[in-house]
Amino acid sequence: MVTVQLRHNDVTVARLPDVVAFDTVTELRPQLLALLEESGCRHLVLDMSSIDYFDSSGLAVLLGVRHPSQTAGAALTLAAPPPFISRMLDITQAGTILTVAPSVHETLRTRHRTRRDDVQGADQV
Repeated sequence: MVTVQLRHNDVTVARLPDVVAFDTVTELRPQLLALLEESGCRHLVLDMSSIDYFDSSGLAVLLGVRHPSQTAGAALTLAAPPPFISRMLDITQAGTILTVAPSVHETLRTRHRTRRDDVQGADQV
């Protein structure tokens, strides 16, 4: 089950379950899509730090959620994937398609800094 950790402005941070595998992904996809469809969600950050087991069906779900997020105009970031998931993302080259960040904190800090720079840039125009 996906656990929402934070909702702030247009950002939702959700922690993925400890096991993301063939027998659990049928529940995962609709939960992620529901978070994307929430009013105002422009950035969905998936905290992967607590995952103990992750198989190819989990990767398929993440890749499958990417397109609806783009269609909705929302960013999707995978935050803090454990080393074994990072290796899977590298081997499959999914890391070139999905946005991956070292931590939730870094994702939020970078987003805040980028938005602040955008606002300052607009003020200067």
